[in-house]
Formats: sequence, structure tokens, C-alpha cells
Amino acid sequence: MDSHTPQLAEGQTPAPDGLTAEQQSGVAKARAYARELQETVFKDVVAQELVRRAAEAQPAASTVNPGLRSGVDARTLSVLSRVYVGSINFELTEEHMRRVFGEFGSVCSVSMARDTATGRHKGFGFVEFDVPEAAALAMDSMDGTMLGGRALRLGRPNNYAQAVAQGFPRPPPERIYVANVNRAVSEQVLREIFTPFGDVTECVLASNVNTREHMGWGFVEFAKADAAVQAAQAMNGLELAAMVLRVRACVVGGPLGPGMAALDAEPSVAQSDHTGPAVQSDHGSAVQSDYSVAQPDHTGLPAQPDHSGSTVVVLSNVVGGRADVDDDLASDMAGEGTKCGLVRKVVVHIATQAELEELQEVCVFVEYAEHEAARRAIELFDGRWFGGRRVAAALFDVDLFRKLTSSDTMVFIP
Repeated sequence: MDSHTPQLAEGQTPAPDGLTAEQQSGVAKARAYARELQETVFKDVVAQELVRRAAEAQPAASTVNPGLRSGVDARTLSVLSRVYVGSINFELTEEHMRRVFGEFGSVCSVSMARDTATGRHKGFGFVEFDVPEAAALAMDSMDGTMLGGRALRLGRPNNYAQAVAQGFPRPPPERIYVANVNRAVSEQVLREIFTPFGDVTECVLASNVNTREHMGWGFVEFAKADAAVQAAQAMNGLELAAMVLRVRACVVGGPLGPGMAALDAEPSVAQSDHTGPAVQSDHGSAVQSDYSVAQPDHTGLPAQPDHSGSTVVVLSNVVGGRADVDDDLASDMAGEGTKCGLVRKVVVHIATQAELEELQEVCVFVEYAEHEAARRAIELFDGRWFGGRRVAAALFDVDLFRKLTSSDTMVFIP
């Protein structure tokens, strides 16, 4: 080192190059003053900020993500939970990809490279999940799968090997990951289904504090490793409550969260039985208005009174019009509808000229055995994309449904 180069004390930051001696002296004094403030005036502020950062680094009490709960770096988990998808049909959208890959676990994001000139995607992109196990399942199941007439190509991001090299806790061999679980299947039912393979020590499903339901994926842990191996082999691809289970060994280890039990300690963020619209309070939280205000209707359906106990759901915007209706529409919708509960009947209704003032030309009615199933169907269908169209769903008056559809012929009874 040059003998004329000034030595820096430990923790001292070098002054910017090109400053005069007087300017360097001023910089040194400013930094010394800032350090003094840090240790005196701002001491409490600094301590509070450190506590805040530590709290933010902790996973939510309700999370069942073992990686997060064991302290694995969030960036590493993000890479492990991401897959590259190539050879995508140009007519498919991000929403299509979200729906297709959603059976492997909760999809955090779908990003598709786009042509800046045309705005169309370039046929490839990335899908990121909540947990690495979902990404691994997608890799196992979707590489080479035909979608929209093209065979998908799946791979890992370029920085995947680097993320793996960062290291993470290995999962216990007794634990498996389970996805595409119907919301009607509880943790207890899932435990009973896997018990024949061996003693189940833990069975948790990821909870959603907004809907108060599980998110369709979770973990099952056995007392013995060979039970987990047998269960993964036997149960992957098994149909349960009209949905195909996806099961595999775990990727990242760590403690499991409480699953659905976490909802007992979590306040409900959104309630479905509001009598008025939610409004923003001065404190930034959602509160319930005392007034019932008529909201603009964007569904194309007639304004309906509150059918809080109805078992009938009406779906609009499923097809463009009468010409788009095919013989399989009712059975297709029944297949989707059974994910929510027992379906009694599905009717494709073509509106008469007199009804067109209040109904869309084509409406699909789904009648359930129970109201709870109809309520779940609203959550499943409303806002969902089907055949490139965004579906709207609402409860419908049972008596009016029977009157309107009494002579309809496009009826499917499961």
C-alpha cells in the first residue's frame, strides 16, 4: 500500500474521491455527527426499526410453508418455487396458465415475455408458486404435456443451481406434499384417507384468512418414512371429490405451521354476509357501512334480492351467445360445479325475447343440494376465466329458477 495513503479506522467510510482537504474534513464531521445522532437522539428509533425488520422477517403465524418457518432466505425460496414454461400457445393468457398450473399449489405469479411491438407474448414465461414442492410437482407432471395443441417445455430458471447451492434444510422422509385438494375435504378427512398407509402424525392444509377455507394444498407426515413413500406412489393421481390429487415427496424441510387451526386466532378479514358495502375508515381498515347501497350491476343478470339461503347459482358470460352453445356445455359445468358439493341439476337456459331485458341470451343454472355448496360455487366461478371469457356468478331465486327452466331441454343431472 502507498505510504502516503491515509489509514482508515475500523468502521470508517472513505471520503469520496476528488474532494479537497477542506471538503473531506467537512464530510468526516458530518458522518461523525450522524453517528452521534444514531447513538443518542435516534437510539430508540433505531431500536424500533430493528424490531420491525425482525418481525417482518418472521413468517405469518398461519403459514404452513416449512421453508419460511425455518428461516430460508425468501429469494432462495422464490427461485426454488419457480418454473420456466416454454412452447406456450399464443392464444393462451396468464389467466389460462394460472388455472392450469393451479392444481399443483397456489400460484403467486405468472409472467410471460411480450413483444413490445405487438403486445403478444412470445410463447414462454415463468410460473411461481407458494412452495418449492408445487414447482417440483409441475416439473414432474407438465413437461411435454399438450396444451392448446403444443407440447409444453418446462425447466428451471438460470439461477436455480445457485439457489440450491445456498443450502436449505432437507425435508424429513416421513413427510409428503399434497395438492389439488377439494375445499370440501377437511384436514380430518384427509388424515383419515392417508391413515391406511401408517400412523399420521401431522396433517395440515394452508389456510386462507379471507375465505376461512383451506387453499387446496398442504402436508401429511407419517410416523415412518416407508409409509410416506407408499402414500405418495399410491395417492398421486387419485380422484378425490371430483379432483385429482397431486402428491409427491417434499423438497424443503422445516417446521409445519398449524394449518386450519390458525384461523381460530386470526380475525376474519372479509365476511360474506354483509348487509352493506365495505368502506374505508379513517384508520385504513375495512369497516361495514350501516347503509345498504345499491351497487352497479356488471353481470348482465337481473337485480336480485338477497337469496342468502338459495341453492341455485346462475352463471353468465360462459359463452358468447346461442350459437356458441354445444351439447357438452351442461355436463362440463357440472364437472366443475361438483368441486363445491353435490350438484342436483345443471340447466343451460336460452332467454326468450321477453327475458332478454333482464337476462343474458345464455345463462347456466347450477342447482346444489345445499346452500353451503352454492356459496362455495360463487367463490369458485365468479371472476374465473372459462374458454377465454370471464364468468360472473350469483345466487338466484329458487322459485324463479324453476319457473324459467321448466320447459328447458338442455338439462344435465349427474
